Amino acid sequence: MSDADARTRAVEWFVLLASGNATPQERREWAAWHAADPAHQVEWERVERVQRMMSGVPADLASPTLRRPAPRRRQLLKSAAIAGTASVLGYGLWRESDGLGTSAWFADHRTATGEQHRLALADGSVVVMNTATALDVRFDAQARSLRLHEGEIFIETATALGAAGARDPRPLIVDTAVGRVRALGTRFLLRFEDRRLNVAVVDSAVEIRSTRGAVRRLDAGQQVGVDETSIGRTESISGDMTAWTGGSLIVDNARLGDVVAELDRYRRGRLGCDPRVSELRVSGAFPVLDVDRALSALEATLPVRVDRANAYWATVRPRGA
Repeated sequence: MSDADARTRAVEWFVLLASGNATPQERREWAAWHAADPAHQVEWERVERVQRMMSGVPADLASPTLRRPAPRRRQLLKSAAIAGTASVLGYGLWRESDGLGTSAWFADHRTATGEQHRLALADGSVVVMNTATALDVRFDAQARSLRLHEGEIFIETATALGAAGARDPRPLIVDTAVGRVRALGTRFLLRFEDRRLNVAVVDSAVEIRSTRGAVRRLDAGQQVGVDETSIGRTESISGDMTAWTGGSLIVDNARLGDVVAELDRYRRGRLGCDPRVSELRVSGAFPVLDVDRALSALEATLPVRVDRANAYWATVRPRGA
């Protein structure tokens, strides 16, 4: 059973057991499923973590209680109980993901909108996670595997860092829904959004393999886009694509519309740009973890103003409009 299948099954078991209508046989079947595979236990713990986070879900739904029979409720309440539990769990998952898509609900590691995180892996490699990113980590005897559900990461492998795991013979690979990237002793960036993957190599090289079987080697200073059907044209990296790891967005003669769209990734709610000013050119360094300060800098240097309808909705418009 794949990780995705195990996650789906864990939620199904949770809904059934939380309804109070599970039979003794169904509880035994849940216990057998739970014990059959360590992956099942991992996914069940994730469901419990979300459940505990939600104050609206009874605390006695935790694992110890689920392992013993509960009083049966009237059959008339069964459908309502299941629907209500599923709704509460879904809301909890939405809160926990904080802007991430459904595939990221149960990820091992997540960052919220406007948050970054530095993750040290067991082999000495380091992953820096950007805003609204979800990542799974699975090290086993065959491979050091990461799964990027969505968002952006910068990887410095143990080899690149000269860490103890530099001699680890297991390949370091990153999987996404559209392809796989294998590190060849390197520093590289991956950005996956809207089912499109952008790969950029800072040092050394990577090997890219699309879901359709296309293979491409990408060397230092190169980047490429990958989608569900193909690997795009290899291009040169422009600018400092790793600046976000230091909390900055650095641009040189960029479109204001593009700058605002990038800042929008780090701000909860919606940040838009009026078409009347979207073609203005911008140069400078802007703090991505303090978007309001970045917007103030734009107001100070360009003929624009930021129209804040509320705390979550803002638009960059022409000054005086």
